[in-house]
Amino acid sequence: MEFLLSNFKTILIFAIVAIVVFSLFLFLKSKRRRKRLGFYINFFLYKIGVKDHMSRSVVARVHVKECYEPLVNLVEHNKIIIDETTIEQPVLLRKNVALKIYKVASKLPEGVFLKIYNTYRSRITIYNKWKDVVDEISKENPNMGRAEVLKLANFRLDNPKSLGGHETGGAVDVALCDANGKEFDYGTKYHEKSPANKTKSGHILKEHKINRKTLLKAMKSQGFVNNPKEWWHFSYGDTLWAAYRGKRFGAVYDAAEKDFENVGYVRIIKTNISAVNK
Repeated sequence: MEFLLSNFKTILIFAIVAIVVFSLFLFLKSKRRRKRLGFYINFFLYKIGVKDHMSRSVVARVHVKECYEPLVNLVEHNKIIIDETTIEQPVLLRKNVALKIYKVASKLPEGVFLKIYNTYRSRITIYNKWKDVVDEISKENPNMGRAEVLKLANFRLDNPKSLGGHETGGAVDVALCDANGKEFDYGTKYHEKSPANKTKSGHILKEHKINRKTLLKAMKSQGFVNNPKEWWHFSYGDTLWAAYRGKRFGAVYDAAEKDFENVGYVRIIKTNISAVNK
């Protein structure tokens, strides 16, 4: 008894540590709980600046509760310029995303326009782009095994089987430009292969940083979230949008097309003609 009394504090601390460790063990025994904890740890590390982005695998942990909001045709707007060389026709977005894009464009100062490179992309388009990357890597590395080629392709571009923002209709690739469609200088071009594509890259000039901040401010004013790896990519309602808001159960847009056996991709989200005022 005397031993217990004289070492009471040490024993108490040991007991508390043992209980915490045991409780943590029981908690982390569940794979689902480990994924949940891992998501929030990654989000916290991103928010405090330890990580400059959240990985695709972490973003993929976001749960989607589809709201079935329709895709709409993006009607003409006097402050929006469409890049016909990069965008898929017809130009589609979820209805609420389209409304937000119109609001962003409408609030731009005189002489400044919103250039749109990409909106909704069909699954077949995404698959063809991914296949082109696979073929390109195979030609560049003739001695590389098929598994390695696919791994490298998945590093460069999202695998068609994964859920990206553009196939939901919730992601847009944009830049600010002049009346002739000439983009302001962001340090890199759209989809240029460069580490300086990261929004907060330290390898760009002050002018480029100012232009990126201006674009960010305009898009964030309507609730869009930027992909930190691509200064031009913004999302609303998809898994990336939810992940960077720390909302693991916050995504409302799933893929607009689903893969059905022996049928191929079928669009499950209906498309409406937009009646939004310019």
